[in-house]
Amino acid sequence: MSKQKSLILLKMLMGILNFAILTFLAVIILYTIGMVRATYTARSFLNHITYLPMNPVKTVIVMYVALFTLVAIINLRQQSENSILNQTIYILEVILCGIIICCVYMEYKGIIFLVIADIVVLIRDKTSQKVFLVIMGLIYIFADYDIISLGIKMVSFRELLNVYTVRQHMLMTGILNFFSSVNAIAFIAYMIIYMRSQIKEKERVTILNQQLAEANVQLSEMNNQLKDYAAMQKQMGEIEERNRIAREIHDTLGHTMTGLSAGIDACIALIDYSVDETKKQLSIISGVARQGLKDVRRSMKKLRPDTLERESLESAIEKLITETMSTSKVSIEFQSFLPSLVFEDDEEDTIYRIVQEGITNAIRHGHASRIFINFKKVDIWLVIRIRDNGIGCKDIHKGFGLTHMKERVDMLHGTVTYSSNNGFQVVAKLPIRWRNEER
Repeated sequence: MSKQKSLILLKMLMGILNFAILTFLAVIILYTIGMVRATYTARSFLNHITYLPMNPVKTVIVMYVALFTLVAIINLRQQSENSILNQTIYILEVILCGIIICCVYMEYKGIIFLVIADIVVLIRDKTSQKVFLVIMGLIYIFADYDIISLGIKMVSFRELLNVYTVRQHMLMTGILNFFSSVNAIAFIAYMIIYMRSQIKEKERVTILNQQLAEANVQLSEMNNQLKDYAAMQKQMGEIEERNRIAREIHDTLGHTMTGLSAGIDACIALIDYSVDETKKQLSIISGVARQGLKDVRRSMKKLRPDTLERESLESAIEKLITETMSTSKVSIEFQSFLPSLVFEDDEEDTIYRIVQEGITNAIRHGHASRIFINFKKVDIWLVIRIRDNGIGCKDIHKGFGLTHMKERVDMLHGTVTYSSNNGFQVVAKLPIRWRNEER
């Protein structure tokens, strides 16, 4: 903030110095021409100059109009988003600067510093900034009487001072040089402070960018941790739900088996005394067994895949195959030699999971491009064969997928075998509780 105030004060100082210097030159021009006229030394004066001087009054008026217009543009205008308008204003500043220099017979060029200070601060486009700085630099270099007078007929300011004594000439030149030097020093100080502020700003932006990059890295790490935490929470929720269901099944089976055991013991005790009472007791035991079976099936149903809750087994398998082929380049052929795929809930769950795990393993581990799935009935067995054309494996290591598949098959007292020859093959045999119409 202090640097910004320093820049404003230096710019105001440069404006005051330029006004004072141009006023000093204007007074000299008006006084000199007026003195020549008043002392009737015009002939002698004209004999010592190269060209006729411009009308002093008009020259001073034009200079002040150009100066006040330039100062008004610098101090009153605001940065506009219209680049064409901005460039037009900068060109106008350059033209006004040239007019002011011509009005003082090329004796003073310090007004250029004021325009450069304005251009450096307000032009944000680096290309435009460089172009205008080059233009102002060329104007400063070539704004010399000896150069300009080659193309424009103009009297030299030093020729105007020849009417004064040597002491007066040196005094006026010294005053002009002093104020011009102060203006140049103010401009140099302005540029140093501005460049230092720009360097500080760049350093601040660099630090902010580094902090932003670090924050992005930390945010990315926290996001990954959050994803891991969410996945862990989901897994823990699933484990908790499975444990709850397992406890429910355990309690149900424990209660049912305890009732059956007690009922059977009662039947053993009654059978020698009363066959009718034994039959009644067996009827009660049968009801307890059926109710326990219902409770277990109800608990097992909660572990079913969502697809099987909404659709039939056949539709669920076809949907699984369609979705897999749509999301990968693998081709899956499904063939069933059964009139229908309608089984008990626990059987459907196991069949669906076998197909699902077989497809997953063929794609993930075997990198297969074709998978063949076959269902057929052999006596009381449902034979599920899943074969692929993947890379296979020499030694079959049962991971979580194959282990989980075997556990499900074992629950139904079935068998599952694996082989790897020109791909990988899974054969699962399940002793299905066939319905009468399927026998």
